[in-house]
Amino acid sequence: MYYKIRNLEIDDVDEVCALEEQAFSMPWHRESFIDMINDPNALYMVAVRTGEHVSSDIYERRMMTDSDDMTGDTSVIDMDNDINVSVIGCAGFISIAGEGNICNIVVDKRYHRLGIGERLVRSMIETGKNKFGIEAFTLEVRKSNAAAIGLYEKLGFVCEGIRPGFYDKPKEDACIYWLRL
Repeated sequence: MYYKIRNLEIDDVDEVCALEEQAFSMPWHRESFIDMINDPNALYMVAVRTGEHVSSDIYERRMMTDSDDMTGDTSVIDMDNDINVSVIGCAGFISIAGEGNICNIVVDKRYHRLGIGERLVRSMIETGKNKFGIEAFTLEVRKSNAAAIGLYEKLGFVCEGIRPGFYDKPKEDACIYWLRL
């Protein structure tokens, strides 16, 4: 299976909502994603399956440029295809005064541990720097989410604080992470 990182489009919204419902106890509503598409200070990206051939080496990664998509990030995963799903991951941020507030990151649970989340975050950071002039990114993560915390720390994010009781369903503290470029 091949996948590409690109900007969220209106036709992706229903699948992104389904991913949110799979992953979060309090998922975003459809209107929130539409607002992200229309907000000039926001960026929401998706990892979508594609039939595009990248290389004969299943593990090779390469960047492809596209004038409409600053990331053009295409990757290959050796996995069985699920023809009913095209969006396999998503992530977004809002740019506020030179900082990127990362709203959420989610990857379909069937595609965990394949590097998709890392590719999404790297693509957001690169686009945030180049298109929005972002100098720092921040996000909150459940204190118990060891996999996500491991990814963020691998990418250079540092925990700079705790928000007690930030999350509901279940109630849990949030770790506040920053990446200062």
